Amino acid sequence: MKKYKCQRVDSIRLLVLVPHRDSRLPLRAWSASLFAAGLPGAWSFPWVAPLAVLHRPLPSEQLTSLAHAMRQHVNQSGGKIIAGAPSCFAQVPAAIPANEQNESLSVFGPELNLALPDSFFSPAADALNCSLSPLVLGAALVQGNTLHSPDFPAALPTLPPPPLVSFRAAALANMSLHPLSAGGDQNGFSFEWKIGKLHWLPRMGIGE
Repeated sequence: MKKYKCQRVDSIRLLVLVPHRDSRLPLRAWSASLFAAGLPGAWSFPWVAPLAVLHRPLPSEQLTSLAHAMRQHVNQSGGKIIAGAPSCFAQVPAAIPANEQNESLSVFGPELNLALPDSFFSPAADALNCSLSPLVLGAALVQGNTLHSPDFPAALPTLPPPPLVSFRAAALANMSLHPLSAGGDQNGFSFEWKIGKLHWLPRMGIGE
C-alpha cells in the first residue's frame, strides 16, 4: 500500500461519491456491528466513497459535469455500482492526523467495482491533490499502526461481513473531514465531517 507523507492539518477536503440513502442504511448498521466487534474508528467516517483529496472544494458546475462523466463510467461497468469484499487504502495523505502522535489513518469498507481513469479528474486538475484507488465505501477509519500490523489481515475473517450493497442512484459532493481532540486517550480518535450539496448522477435513459 502506497503511503504519502503530509503535514499536520486541521481538516482535509475530499471529493466523495454518496450512495442513495437506502444503500447507506445497511452500511450504517455494519459500522455498528464493526464497533461492537471491537474495530476502532467505526463511527469516524460517513458511509461514502472518497474519490480524491482536494486542495479546495469544487464549484457546483464542475461537480455537475463530473456527475455526468461518472454516469458514463458506471454505464460502462454494467449500470450498477456493486460493493464487494472489504478493502483498505492509505492514499488519503498518509496521513489524516488523528491525534498528537499524528498517526496515519486508512478508510476501511467494501471495495466498489468501479475504476476511474486519470482523465476523469482532468477537469478538476487545479483543485486535485491526489486521486484514490481502489474506491472504497467508508465504514470505519483504521489507524495506520493497526492496518499494517501482521494481526490485522488475520483478524479480517473474524469481523462481521459487509452487507450486499449495490446501487444506481448516487451523487458527487465536496466533503470536509476534521479531526477532533483525542483528549487524554492517546489511542482514541474521532472526527467530524460536513458533506456539501449533492450533485446527483443523471438517471439512466430508457433502454440503457
